[in-house]
Amino acid sequence: MNLGKTVARARDGVVVLGEYALETAYAATHPEWRRSGATAEEEARALPGDDLVRRPNWSTTRAVTITAPPGQVWPWLAQMGYGRGGWYSDFPWWQDPAGHRGRRSAATRLLPEHQRLAVGDVLLDGARCSEEIGSWWVRAVAPDRHLVLFSSRTLTGREVRFLPARPRSYFDCSWAFALAPAGEAVRLLLRTRVRYHPAWMLRLAVVLRTGDTVMQRAMLLGIKRRAESARAGHSSLARQDRAW
Repeated sequence: MNLGKTVARARDGVVVLGEYALETAYAATHPEWRRSGATAEEEARALPGDDLVRRPNWSTTRAVTITAPPGQVWPWLAQMGYGRGGWYSDFPWWQDPAGHRGRRSAATRLLPEHQRLAVGDVLLDGARCSEEIGSWWVRAVAPDRHLVLFSSRTLTGREVRFLPARPRSYFDCSWAFALAPAGEAVRLLLRTRVRYHPAWMLRLAVVLRTGDTVMQRAMLLGIKRRAESARAGHSSLARQDRAW
């Protein structure tokens, strides 16, 4: 194997594990990010995308209540992705293509140019990502109802579909965002279903799973903050950004 490629892949793996470890450590000062927020009924409920990973060896559901109707929350989901609206977790070390960090690394307003999503579209994790590494493929879209993303990748983030042969270790992951009306509010559910190949990888992915819990809880709170502020007609997000 080409030595340069081997070194690059090792570097990618260290970066991925390092970021998840940092998110895990950061949760020590943000205990609310360690809670799923989902009820037992929501955890048991069938959601779009469940069929993409039929026998997961790790699955989790997170949720948050947003005081806004589905039609005012959906646009924030539609524009997700690096180089688009961002991922809303707002960690201080996250950065957008323009170099903005923290809460400014994700959009604080709706972006008309990023409101159209179709099956087959690709959303990127972050910088240095492409269709072949660190990407999510849109598998289902129902405006105001749900969005389902899917990735089959190695621990270094490389998409299996682009590799010359199926690797010895990788994982399949579905990521579903579902909007469930709740009176004058809406419940935003996030479900992750993962199947590690081989199954023993599950024991090696503790840092990934813990960091993922923190990241996704922070994302839910970031979406909630933006949607509720927009609904109230506030322009306070800019002031909050400066106070971060």
